[in-house]
Amino acid sequence: MADSWSITGDYVEACNCDVSCQCVLLEPPDDDACAVSFAWRIEDGRYGDVDLSGLHAAMLVRSEEGVLFDPAVAWHMVVLVDETADDDQRAALEDVLLGRAGGIFAAAADTHVERAEVATAPFSFTRNDADFSVEVGDVVSMEVVGKYGFNDELGTIAPHPFTKDREMSTGKSTTATVSYDDEFTWDVSGNNAFFCEFELANG
Repeated sequence: MADSWSITGDYVEACNCDVSCQCVLLEPPDDDACAVSFAWRIEDGRYGDVDLSGLHAAMLVRSEEGVLFDPAVAWHMVVLVDETADDDQRAALEDVLLGRAGGIFAAAADTHVERAEVATAPFSFTRNDADFSVEVGDVVSMEVVGKYGFNDELGTIAPHPFTKDREMSTGKSTTATVSYDDEFTWDVSGNNAFFCEFELANG
């Protein structure tokens, strides 16, 4: 049995959907294909005896047809691990994000992931209220601003699987680019973004 793990901190994602990602509501994404980058800043985290606090990780996912969370839809995925992690921390983050250690990522891996690879990179991740700036080496660049609605209230959407309470805040990317390889290269700037203070665990 895998060691217990828990991570909390800041999360942001940016995808190719125009207004709000329909996959959360199990509707097809724009153009019936998904290109999305997820990024985590772990403020407090542990995997067994391994401290993950202060580290970062990101995930790039592509699906070519259908709803991202539909069990029939296959994901191609790249996991990017903070280059400041030591060997134990890197292995722990890989176990968590590749689904080897249970929790939501295990469900995703078992159901969706057809192909995955891992790389390390430097991270810069800053948050100012509802505004985010994320740089992952030369691979990922995300600038996200919160989207406000009636009464100047920040929008929310649920249910989203990547945090315990299932609720995300709505945003819009001003920059959302990826340049990893031929498959994982896109510019979806100006489209949907979600973010939250996340809490995830396998217990």
